[in-house]
Amino acid sequence: MNCPVCLNAEATTVSHPRRDANNVKCPQCGEFTISRSAEADIKSRGSENRWRISAWINEYAPEVLTTNDLDTASAAAIPSLHTRAVRMLRWINKKFPPGKQFSENELGEWKAYKNEPGDHGVEFLGGDLVSSPLVAIGWNRDLHEMRYMVTEVLCNEMQLLVSQNNHEYQVSPKGLLYLEGHREGSSSIAFCAMWFNAEVSSLWAQVIEPATCAAGYEPLRIDGKQHNGKIDDEIMASIRASKFVVSDFTGSRGGVYYEAGFAHGLGLPVIFMCREGDDLHFDVRQYNCIFWKPEELEDARERLKNRILATLGPGQLKV
Repeated sequence: MNCPVCLNAEATTVSHPRRDANNVKCPQCGEFTISRSAEADIKSRGSENRWRISAWINEYAPEVLTTNDLDTASAAAIPSLHTRAVRMLRWINKKFPPGKQFSENELGEWKAYKNEPGDHGVEFLGGDLVSSPLVAIGWNRDLHEMRYMVTEVLCNEMQLLVSQNNHEYQVSPKGLLYLEGHREGSSSIAFCAMWFNAEVSSLWAQVIEPATCAAGYEPLRIDGKQHNGKIDDEIMASIRASKFVVSDFTGSRGGVYYEAGFAHGLGLPVIFMCREGDDLHFDVRQYNCIFWKPEELEDARERLKNRILATLGPGQLKV
C-alpha cells in the first residue's frame, strides 16, 4: 500500500490497535502514525506540499499526525541549506563507518532492471534509486534534489564527502572533524537578541518569553544570565548552545543584526520581529518578519508562538 504522505509504493500500513489511525512504515518518511481524518484530508490537498509534510514528520516525529499537524507542516519554514546538508551527513555517517565507501544506490531503496528471458537467460542491465530517507531528512523535494545535495553541496562545495571512482563516496576527514566538533544536542534554548531598553520591555515580558514557553522552549536573554566572562563571549557561546534565535530589530541595534547573522552562519533558525513603523535594513527585508504593535501584544504573542511551532515544532519543556 502506498504511503499516505509521500505515496511511496514500498510503504506498509496497519491499523492502530487503540486509535482511529494507521501505523505507517515508509522508506522515505520513516515510521509514524496518522489519524484517519488526516489521511482523508491529505488526499484532498494535492501533491504540492507532500514533500514538506514528509520532512516535517521525519524531523518532529509527532505521536499521531493530525489535520492540525498537516497545516503546521505545510507552513513550516525550510531549514537553511547548511542545516539540511549537515542532517544528511549525520545520517550517512551513522550508516557508513569512517573509510567505508558507498554508492548512490546504497542510500535507499533501488529497483533492478533486467531484460526479458531468452535463450541465454535473464541479463542484468542495471538499477535506479527509487526512494531514500535522505529525501525527507534533508528537506528535499525529490530524489533529484537529494542527489544535488549529495554531489554538489556535500561533496563539491562543502567537501564533507569525497567522491571516489565509479560514483562512490565516503565521508571525508573534513566531514568527520566537522561532526566531531558539532555533536547533535537536544537544546531547548531560544536565544533572544533585542534592544535592552524600557521602550521594548513589554515585548519581552508579554510576547517573547510567554510565547517561547508556550511552544515548549526556554527563552534566554543575555542580561538575565549569570556569567563571569566577557559579554561578547557569553553571547556567542549562548547562541551556539541554542536551538534557535528570536531577533527583534526594533531600534535598529547593530548587535541584534550581528547576532542574527552569527546564528545564520551556524545554520540555526532565526525568527525575525520588529515594531511596526521601525526601519529594517534592506539585507533582512526579504525575510518573513513578525511586525508588532505596542497596543496589540496579545496578537504578537500568538503569532510568535505559531511561528515557532511552524518552524521547529513543539519543544519538550513543560509549561
